[in-house]
Amino acid sequence: MLKLFKDNPWFFMVFALFLLGGIPFLAADQGALLIQLNDHRSPGGDLFFRWFTKVGEGYGYLAVFLLLLVYKRRAAWGVPLLGVAVSLVAWIGKTLFQHPRPYLYFEQQGLLAQLELIPGVKMHKGLTSFPSGHTMAAFALFTFLALCFPRKPWLSLTCFCIALLVGVSRMYLVQHFFEDVYSGALLGLGLGILAYYFLNQIEQKLLQKA
Repeated sequence: MLKLFKDNPWFFMVFALFLLGGIPFLAADQGALLIQLNDHRSPGGDLFFRWFTKVGEGYGYLAVFLLLLVYKRRAAWGVPLLGVAVSLVAWIGKTLFQHPRPYLYFEQQGLLAQLELIPGVKMHKGLTSFPSGHTMAAFALFTFLALCFPRKPWLSLTCFCIALLVGVSRMYLVQHFFEDVYSGALLGLGLGILAYYFLNQIEQKLLQKA
């Protein structure tokens, strides 16, 4: 396991910076953070984040699966494995915690008028906010992808930035609070590492038998 960190120092370094930098935001008023972000919306940002958030859905998984089929065929089968694992963990988390989505939270607080929602974006209104499934899916997928191509700093940083932007999109679109994104990123990182380690162990055993 230690070899993973040695082979991918840039990815884990920027992730650690994200974790440390996010601690003050966890202590802040989660509703106020979303209102501040909502105040800085722009037409370009609306368009970008409305579509970029789909990277944390099946579209992103299909793209990475096809990419790995070309360059690392055996690793490609870790992508559907991740999809199942993320769906299961997200369902368990949302069922256990049952935190209100931002829309429901602001509605209950009588603050819904302070938000300017993005036209065309379907708002989730239930008790399914924690953790962010899109963020978890993105960090699981792009952690796994970065680990599949070790010792490539540019790829590590690109993978991290893509996953982080998916997390930002969930707050920008008023679908999740920062704490949801933060926890989703942590869980996604863990799932990505576990999937890579699991597949790597299988590959090593197959090579030993060959």
